[in-house]
Amino acid sequence: MRKYASIALIGAFVVGMAGFISLDAFSATSFGTMKVASDVHEAGQMIGHVTYELRDADDNIKHYFQSDNVIVDVGTDCAAHAIFDTGTSEVCTLGGEGGFAFIAIGNATGATADATDIALDTSDGGFANFDNDANPNAGDEMARTTLIAAAITPAASPGTNTIVTIASTPFTFVDLGPSGTKVTQSGLFDSSTIRTPNMFSIRDIPGVDGTGLGVLNADTLSVTWTITLE
Repeated sequence: MRKYASIALIGAFVVGMAGFISLDAFSATSFGTMKVASDVHEAGQMIGHVTYELRDADDNIKHYFQSDNVIVDVGTDCAAHAIFDTGTSEVCTLGGEGGFAFIAIGNATGATADATDIALDTSDGGFANFDNDANPNAGDEMARTTLIAAAITPAASPGTNTIVTIASTPFTFVDLGPSGTKVTQSGLFDSSTIRTPNMFSIRDIPGVDGTGLGVLNADTLSVTWTITLE
Protein backbone atom coordinates (compact mmCIF):
# COMPACT_ATOMS: atom_id res chain seq x y z
CA MET A 1 0.00 0.00 0.00
CA ARG A 2 1.48 3.33 -1.01
CA LYS A 3 2.17 5.46 2.02
CA TYR A 4 2.58 8.87 0.46
CA ALA A 5 -0.83 9.68 -1.02
CA SER A 6 -4.35 8.54 -1.61
CA ILE A 7 -6.78 9.44 -4.33
CA ALA A 8 -10.55 9.46 -4.12
CA LEU A 9 -12.82 9.67 -7.11
CA ILE A 10 -15.81 11.97 -6.79
CA GLY A 11 -18.53 12.70 -9.31
CA ALA A 12 -18.67 15.55 -11.79
CA PHE A 13 -18.53 16.09 -15.49
CA VAL A 14 -16.02 18.36 -17.18
CA VAL A 15 -17.30 20.75 -19.83
CA GLY A 16 -15.42 22.07 -22.85
CA MET A 17 -14.22 25.55 -23.71
CA ALA A 18 -11.45 26.84 -25.95
CA GLY A 19 -7.89 27.51 -24.89
CA PHE A 20 -5.92 27.17 -21.68
CA ILE A 21 -6.94 29.41 -18.78
CA SER A 22 -4.99 30.13 -15.63
CA LEU A 23 -7.03 31.86 -12.93
CA ASP A 24 -5.58 33.70 -9.96
CA ALA A 25 -6.59 31.83 -6.79
CA PHE A 26 -7.69 35.10 -5.16
CA SER A 27 -9.52 36.74 -8.03
CA ALA A 28 -11.79 35.39 -10.73
CA THR A 29 -11.06 38.45 -12.84
CA SER A 30 -7.30 37.99 -13.11
CA PHE A 31 -6.39 35.51 -15.78
CA GLY A 32 -4.05 34.80 -18.65
CA THR A 33 -4.51 32.63 -21.70
CA MET A 34 -2.09 30.47 -23.62
CA LYS A 35 -2.97 28.94 -26.95
CA VAL A 36 -1.37 25.53 -27.43
CA ALA A 37 -0.39 24.64 -30.98
CA SER A 38 -2.48 21.79 -32.33
CA ASP A 39 -0.64 18.55 -32.99
CA VAL A 40 -3.38 16.39 -34.48
CA HIS A 41 -2.37 12.73 -34.63
CA GLU A 42 -4.67 10.72 -36.84
CA ALA A 43 -4.73 6.94 -36.94
CA GLY A 44 -6.93 5.74 -39.80
CA GLN A 45 -10.14 7.70 -39.38
CA MET A 46 -9.95 8.11 -35.59
CA ILE A 47 -8.92 11.43 -34.03
CA GLY A 48 -8.59 11.90 -30.28
CA HIS A 49 -8.96 15.07 -28.21
CA VAL A 50 -8.43 15.58 -24.46
CA THR A 51 -9.71 18.24 -22.05
CA TYR A 52 -8.39 18.88 -18.52
CA GLU A 53 -10.05 21.02 -15.87
CA LEU A 54 -8.34 21.64 -12.52
CA ARG A 55 -10.31 23.12 -9.61
CA ASP A 56 -9.23 24.13 -6.12
CA ALA A 57 -10.83 23.20 -2.79
CA ASP A 58 -13.43 25.95 -3.24
CA ASP A 59 -14.38 24.62 -6.70
CA ASN A 60 -12.78 27.56 -8.52
CA ILE A 61 -11.20 26.78 -11.87
CA LYS A 62 -7.41 27.02 -11.58
CA HIS A 63 -6.38 25.73 -14.99
CA TYR A 64 -8.06 24.59 -18.18
CA PHE A 65 -6.29 22.89 -21.06
CA GLN A 66 -7.35 21.05 -24.20
CA SER A 67 -5.52 19.63 -27.17
CA ASP A 68 -5.32 16.65 -29.49
CA ASN A 69 -3.75 13.40 -28.32
CA VAL A 70 -1.62 10.62 -29.78
CA ILE A 71 -3.51 7.46 -30.70
CA VAL A 72 -0.84 4.81 -30.20
CA ASP A 73 -0.04 1.77 -32.33
CA VAL A 74 -1.39 -0.69 -29.77
CA GLY A 75 -4.61 1.31 -29.66
CA THR A 76 -5.23 0.96 -33.38
CA ASP A 77 -4.26 -2.74 -33.27
CA CYS A 78 -6.71 -3.38 -30.43
CA ALA A 79 -9.45 -1.39 -32.17
CA ALA A 80 -9.06 -3.55 -35.28
CA HIS A 81 -9.02 -6.68 -33.13
CA ALA A 82 -12.20 -5.68 -31.30
CA ILE A 83 -14.09 -4.86 -34.49
CA PHE A 84 -12.94 -7.52 -36.94
CA ASP A 85 -11.28 -10.45 -35.14
CA THR A 86 -12.99 -13.85 -35.42
CA GLY A 87 -10.62 -15.68 -33.07
CA THR A 88 -7.65 -16.20 -35.36
CA SER A 89 -5.80 -12.89 -34.86
CA GLU A 90 -3.36 -12.35 -31.97
CA VAL A 91 -2.57 -8.67 -32.49
CA CYS A 92 -4.12 -7.70 -29.16
CA THR A 93 -5.40 -9.27 -25.96
CA LEU A 94 -8.18 -6.97 -24.79
CA GLY A 95 -8.57 -6.16 -21.11
CA GLY A 96 -12.11 -7.49 -21.03
CA GLU A 97 -13.48 -4.85 -18.63
CA GLY A 98 -15.68 -2.91 -21.02
CA GLY A 99 -13.40 -1.40 -23.66
CA PHE A 100 -11.11 1.63 -23.59
CA ALA A 101 -13.02 3.43 -20.87
CA PHE A 102 -10.46 3.93 -18.08
CA ILE A 103 -8.46 7.16 -17.73
CA ALA A 104 -5.08 7.22 -15.97
CA ILE A 105 -2.84 10.10 -14.91
CA GLY A 106 0.92 10.15 -14.29
CA ASN A 107 3.68 12.43 -13.01
CA ALA A 108 6.88 11.36 -14.78
CA THR A 109 9.41 14.09 -15.52
CA GLY A 110 10.33 14.66 -19.16
CA ALA A 111 7.18 12.86 -20.30
CA THR A 112 6.92 12.68 -24.09
CA ALA A 113 3.91 11.05 -25.76
CA ASP A 114 4.72 8.87 -28.77
CA ALA A 115 2.76 6.51 -31.02
CA THR A 116 4.96 3.60 -29.90
CA ASP A 117 4.11 4.08 -26.20
CA ILE A 118 2.35 1.21 -24.42
CA ALA A 119 1.98 2.90 -21.00
CA LEU A 120 2.42 6.24 -19.28
CA ASP A 121 6.05 7.31 -18.90
CA THR A 122 8.15 6.55 -15.85
CA SER A 123 11.21 8.51 -14.77
CA ASP A 124 13.97 8.74 -12.22
CA GLY A 125 13.79 12.00 -10.37
CA GLY A 126 10.01 12.24 -10.66
CA PHE A 127 7.94 14.94 -9.03
CA ALA A 128 7.50 14.50 -5.29
CA ASN A 129 4.52 12.49 -4.02
CA PHE A 130 2.57 9.83 -5.84
CA ASP A 131 5.89 8.03 -6.38
CA ASN A 132 6.08 4.25 -6.19
CA ASP A 133 7.42 2.66 -3.02
CA ALA A 134 10.27 0.85 -4.78
CA ASN A 135 11.79 4.12 -5.96
CA PRO A 136 10.68 7.16 -3.92
CA ASN A 137 12.25 9.54 -6.45
CA ALA A 138 10.47 8.11 -9.48
CA GLY A 139 7.61 9.46 -11.54
CA ASP A 140 4.97 6.93 -12.50
CA GLU A 141 1.29 6.30 -13.15
CA MET A 142 -0.51 7.91 -10.21
CA ALA A 143 -4.11 6.72 -10.45
CA ARG A 144 -6.70 5.26 -12.78
CA THR A 145 -10.48 5.55 -12.85
CA THR A 146 -13.02 2.78 -12.64
CA LEU A 147 -15.07 1.99 -15.75
CA ILE A 148 -16.51 5.11 -17.38
CA ALA A 149 -19.75 4.87 -19.32
CA ALA A 150 -18.96 6.38 -22.70
CA ALA A 151 -21.45 8.68 -24.39
CA ILE A 152 -21.73 7.95 -28.11
CA THR A 153 -23.26 10.49 -30.47
CA PRO A 154 -24.08 8.72 -33.75
CA ALA A 155 -23.54 10.24 -37.15
CA ALA A 156 -26.85 11.95 -37.87
CA SER A 157 -26.50 12.19 -41.64
CA PRO A 158 -23.97 11.68 -44.44
CA GLY A 159 -20.96 13.88 -43.85
CA THR A 160 -21.30 14.00 -40.04
CA ASN A 161 -19.06 12.16 -37.58
CA THR A 162 -19.61 9.67 -34.79
CA ILE A 163 -18.38 11.12 -31.48
CA VAL A 164 -17.36 9.08 -28.43
CA THR A 165 -17.00 11.02 -25.15
CA ILE A 166 -15.32 9.48 -22.08
CA ALA A 167 -15.42 11.82 -19.07
CA SER A 168 -13.72 10.94 -15.78
CA THR A 169 -15.04 11.64 -12.35
CA PRO A 170 -12.49 14.07 -10.88
CA PHE A 171 -9.26 12.81 -9.39
CA THR A 172 -9.04 14.32 -5.89
CA PHE A 173 -5.58 14.91 -4.40
CA VAL A 174 -4.85 14.51 -0.68
CA ASP A 175 -1.79 14.05 1.58
CA LEU A 176 0.51 15.75 -0.90
CA GLY A 177 2.47 17.92 1.47
CA PRO A 178 2.85 21.70 1.05
CA SER A 179 4.54 21.54 -2.37
CA GLY A 180 1.97 19.28 -4.04
CA THR A 181 2.98 17.48 -7.22
CA LYS A 182 2.65 17.82 -10.99
CA VAL A 183 0.54 15.82 -13.40
CA THR A 184 2.39 15.41 -16.69
CA GLN A 185 0.44 12.81 -18.70
CA SER A 186 -2.82 10.98 -19.06
CA GLY A 187 -3.82 7.90 -21.03
CA LEU A 188 -6.88 5.92 -22.07
CA PHE A 189 -6.80 2.21 -21.12
CA ASP A 190 -8.94 -0.94 -21.32
CA SER A 191 -8.44 -2.06 -17.71
CA SER A 192 -8.92 -0.60 -14.23
CA THR A 193 -5.66 -2.10 -12.93
CA ILE A 194 -2.96 0.54 -12.54
CA ARG A 195 0.15 0.22 -14.75
CA THR A 196 -1.35 -2.42 -17.05
CA PRO A 197 -2.03 -2.28 -20.82
CA ASN A 198 -3.69 -1.90 -23.23
CA MET A 199 -3.42 1.83 -23.88
CA PHE A 200 -5.44 3.37 -26.70
CA SER A 201 -4.09 6.94 -26.61
CA ILE A 202 -1.88 9.25 -24.58
CA ARG A 203 -1.44 12.98 -24.01
CA ASP A 204 1.29 15.09 -22.39
CA ILE A 205 0.20 17.90 -20.07
CA PRO A 206 2.66 20.78 -20.48
CA GLY A 207 0.91 23.04 -17.99
CA VAL A 208 1.72 26.72 -17.61
CA ASP A 209 5.52 26.38 -17.48
CA GLY A 210 5.88 23.37 -19.77
CA THR A 211 6.66 20.86 -17.01
CA GLY A 212 3.23 19.63 -16.00
CA LEU A 213 0.09 20.74 -14.21
CA GLY A 214 0.75 21.62 -10.58
CA VAL A 215 -1.78 20.25 -8.09
CA LEU A 216 -2.19 20.81 -4.34
CA ASN A 217 -4.14 19.16 -1.54
CA ALA A 218 -7.92 19.14 -2.14
CA ASP A 219 -7.53 20.05 -5.84
CA THR A 220 -9.64 18.04 -8.29
CA LEU A 221 -8.70 17.22 -11.87
CA SER A 222 -11.32 16.22 -14.45
CA VAL A 223 -10.24 14.61 -17.72
CA THR A 224 -12.45 14.15 -20.78
CA TRP A 225 -11.46 12.10 -23.82
CA THR A 226 -13.26 12.66 -27.12
CA ILE A 227 -12.73 10.25 -30.04
CA THR A 228 -14.04 11.30 -33.45
CA LEU A 229 -14.70 8.58 -36.05
CA GLU A 230 -14.95 10.08 -39.49
